[in-house]
This record gives sequence, C-alpha cells and structure tokens, in this order.
Amino acid sequence: MEKLEIREITGENVEDAVNLCIAPERRADPLFLEGARVKKEWASRAVEKYGSIGKLAYLGSKPIGLIQYLPNTDEKLVEVTCIFIPEKENLRKGVGKSMLKALMEDMNEPKVYFGDDVPRALVTRTFDVPGRYPQREFYRKMGFSEVREDDPFLLYYPTREGFVYIPKNERFIPQEEDTGKAVIFYDPSCPFCMYFSEKTKESVREVAPGIPIRLINQSKELGEVRKRGKAHFCIVNKKPIESFFLDKENFQREVRDALKHG
Repeated sequence: MEKLEIREITGENVEDAVNLCIAPERRADPLFLEGARVKKEWASRAVEKYGSIGKLAYLGSKPIGLIQYLPNTDEKLVEVTCIFIPEKENLRKGVGKSMLKALMEDMNEPKVYFGDDVPRALVTRTFDVPGRYPQREFYRKMGFSEVREDDPFLLYYPTREGFVYIPKNERFIPQEEDTGKAVIFYDPSCPFCMYFSEKTKESVREVAPGIPIRLINQSKELGEVRKRGKAHFCIVNKKPIESFFLDKENFQREVRDALKHG
C-alpha cells in the first residue's frame, strides 16, 4: 500500500487544491469553471502572502484530502476553513487526522505573518455532511473545545498555554445602499462559491423577479463586508437572511419578510 504523504499547499500544487473539491463530472460546468478560476486566483495570492494556506494528503501522486486555513493576523488566530476528503474509500483511514495533526504541529512554529510569533489558537466552524462522520466530533477528539455552550459548532484549539478564545461580539449594521436590493457575499476560497451564489440568486428571484442583486467577493472587497458588521451570506432590503438557500422554504420566507417589512 502506498504511503500517505502530507504536503504544504504551495504555488506548485495549488491546482490540486482547487480540483480536489470539484467532482470530475462537474469540472466542465460553467459555474464550477468560474469557481475554480476564482479559487485559484485567491489561493495564488494567499500563498504568495502567507507561504501556504493549507495541506494536501497524497497517496503516490494522487491528492486525496485537503485541510485549508487562513491566518487572522489581527487576532493572531488560524481559521481552519475546510477539511475535505472527497472519496468514500479514503474515509476513516486517518487521513483527516494526519492533516490536522500536521497543521497543529506546524502552528507550534513562529510565523512571519504573526510577527515571528506563534498563533494563539486554531479556530473552526464545523458543519455536518450527510453520510459523513460529524466534523464536530472529529475536532473534539483532536483536542478542540467549544467556544460557547449556545454555539456547539464553533470550536478552538489553543496553541498558547492558558489562552481562552472569546470571539468578537459583532452586530449587523444595515446599509442604506442595500435598500430594495439583494446582496450576496461569496467566499473565493471555495470553488463552489459561484454555484452557491447563482443558486441563491435564482431562489431570491423566484420571490422577487425584478430585484437588483449585487455579488461581493469577501476577499477582494473586505471593506464592503466589514462595514456591514456581522457577516451574512445574503442580505435582502437591509435585512440579513439567516437560512441557507438549500433550506428553500425558510430562505424564501425570510426574503419575503425582508421585502415586506424593510
């Protein structure tokens, strides 16, 4: 059996980090082609700035797993944004554990972007994928703890002894320019970003056919994100939509309410 190897995501293998997340049958889809282009552009810039933005697991020359992160230099945190092993045959074989362990060990070393210091903690927001082992349980077994009792999916792992992570208490700040419009924020670190954005637009327009819709790249237009305070994926008529588009009934109910009461 081939030996598992964990490698840094660098400029040389960034294509592997992009393509791993897209099923082969979807790679010719225009939305995923654009999503792959957007992620490659984001990843190339981030690698140039930070040196790496994650790790890939390889069996021989084949990438089989990904863990991705982004340094939060303001708070000296490492935000783990994604851990993914696409093929079921590679699940429950220690691939995720090996990638996360390698990241945890790496973050015990000082980083230039943290002022030649180590980060205070690794932070992640987990979610469950049907048919897969619960992410929350995986991270907890790796030593992560809940940040708050009322938010069991937000977890952290202190890399400095005694550090306790307390997230910023941000509030949503409505903007007058969003009146009568829909604003959709997309994350360029994920190749599904354009697919999610398009499906969200379709769901909004089923409720409000003529509504103007603006797409905002969370990385390139960080100022647009920050001025609205607490981040949301979609805002309609100055109101944040809490439901995801996949929960169509609740999503569209929130859109109607936002248009009615704005």
